[in-house]
Amino acid sequence: MASGGAVIFADVQDTNQAASAAFIQHIRQTLQRAQEITQSVSEAESIADEATKFCEAIKAQHNIHPKKLALTGSKPMAPVPPMAASLTREIQTSVVWTQTMLQMCTVADGSSELEKGSKLSFVKPAAPAS
Repeated sequence: MASGGAVIFADVQDTNQAASAAFIQHIRQTLQRAQEITQSVSEAESIADEATKFCEAIKAQHNIHPKKLALTGSKPMAPVPPMAASLTREIQTSVVWTQTMLQMCTVADGSSELEKGSKLSFVKPAAPAS
C-alpha cells in the first residue's frame, strides 16, 4: 500500500441507515471503477503479449540473436507477472469486505440488542456442492 496520507469518506445524512447506504454506494462505485480499470489492464496485457509473440516470430524468421540491451548493458529483465489477475483478487476481497460492512451496518441500525460478548458472524457458509 502506498503511503501518501489517509483516505477519508464523509457523507452527512439524517439517519444512520441513509449514511450507511451512501457509504456502501460509494464503495460499489469505487469497485465498479476498479473493475473497469482491471479490464483495461487485462486488454493492455493481452496486446503486450501479442506484440511480444510477433517480435519473437520476427526474430526467429530473420535469425536475429538476442544481444545485451543497449540502454542498460545488462541482460533483459524477467517478464512481469500479469497485473489484471492480482487486481481481480483484490476486487473480490473488497466485495467480501463490502458485504460484511453492509451486514455490520444492518446490525448497528437494528433495534435488537446484542448480548455482551456474543460472537458475530458475517460469513455465509458455502453452498453444498450438487
